[in-house]
Amino acid sequence: MSALPDWIADPALGPVWDRIWDRFEKAGLEPVGGVRVAAATREQRHALGDLLGRPLTGGTVRIDLAVLDERLAERSGVGGLGEVLGQLYGRAPQSRPAARAARAEARELPLALAAELFDPAWSAEVIGWLRDTGVLTARADSERIVRDAATVLAELTGSAADGPLPARTPPAVTDGPLPTRTPPAVPGGPQPTRSRVELGATLLGDAHALDRDRVLHAVVLRGLAAAVGVAVPGSTGDREELWARFGVQPDVLSRTCLAWRLRSTGAGPTDRRVNEACAAGDPIHLTEWDLRRLAEVHPGADGPVLVCENPRVVEAFAEIGVVGWSAVCTAGEPNLVVARVLGQLATAGAELLYHGDFDWAGLAIANRVIERAGARPWLMSAGDYSRGVRDDGPRLIGHEVVPSWDRELGDVMRSHGRAVHEESVLAELLAVAEDWPGARVWRG
Repeated sequence: MSALPDWIADPALGPVWDRIWDRFEKAGLEPVGGVRVAAATREQRHALGDLLGRPLTGGTVRIDLAVLDERLAERSGVGGLGEVLGQLYGRAPQSRPAARAARAEARELPLALAAELFDPAWSAEVIGWLRDTGVLTARADSERIVRDAATVLAELTGSAADGPLPARTPPAVTDGPLPTRTPPAVPGGPQPTRSRVELGATLLGDAHALDRDRVLHAVVLRGLAAAVGVAVPGSTGDREELWARFGVQPDVLSRTCLAWRLRSTGAGPTDRRVNEACAAGDPIHLTEWDLRRLAEVHPGADGPVLVCENPRVVEAFAEIGVVGWSAVCTAGEPNLVVARVLGQLATAGAELLYHGDFDWAGLAIANRVIERAGARPWLMSAGDYSRGVRDDGPRLIGHEVVPSWDRELGDVMRSHGRAVHEESVLAELLAVAEDWPGARVWRG
């Protein structure tokens, strides 16, 4: 490496070279235009004069980069402006326009690939989302994500480039008949139920490829929503429902519905197990596996079915053995097993009464259960909240939610700023339930 002469490497020129470097990179490594720099001190004027090859008298000077490039090429011993800057800074200057163009091209490459691989019937919506959000920008694996998403979407929607995928036969069930169900209409026809883990392992060689925290999961979910023309789901339950429309569920064993005093109309082994738990007053966890082998479920008592948010409530009802009631617990956001159980109970004409936490997340869950299962709010009015709220209770956090059944409730909760959890009003729930129906009427 050639040493730079003092008239170039003079420390007094540091700020000058910074300005020149910035201009040179902005100009795409072309020595065009110029920069105006200050020469406030005698030392700076002397250094600038040596660099430019002419005496300076004013306090500022304009440096023409083309002239400087020519002078450096003739006298520096290392080359023109680009070479000198590389020597001074220990790294080559980079063309900023070229870098912007490369970034733009990198952003467009996965989008162009998506346009090539995704079904044109719905790809525009997904590609628009990818462009707007930039979720694939600056990712080294962006092309891999698009190809994997295309593989999964083609499998689930039957939209492979060479035509629909052949229909597959669901696995046989040996423990009693499956209940008759009409699968939702999706492109390519109904698909057998599989878990995302199985799908990822089979199609992509990675059992965790479709985990919810992966970008691939978000891209595939957006594609599935576009394929059936629905809004992209925001809640866990809604996401599970969308996956289920394409025959994909997390698995058939891990998701459960905690229930108490529900009975089945069938006579198979699974039906008998549920009915025995009902007769004994024992809470039971129902899985998707169970629901595939059960006939329709009904309330095991003559009274209402309490739909609650927290398992402790079901436990307390079972401990006391509240006469005439059944119960189903959502355990937070209802999963697909809970949704199916509530759907069967609603179809059977059960009176579903909902109680949950008085916090914003609890109100959101209540809104969904009331809307989708036809439940009625029970002990969930503004007055019920006011009786249970405490000044030292947990603070309300998260986004405000308007309760669909009682707008005053949301106003009162906001004014107190405190949550009331189900467990803290459990004594009242039990007392009212034990007096049902004579001393208690529904108020919502």
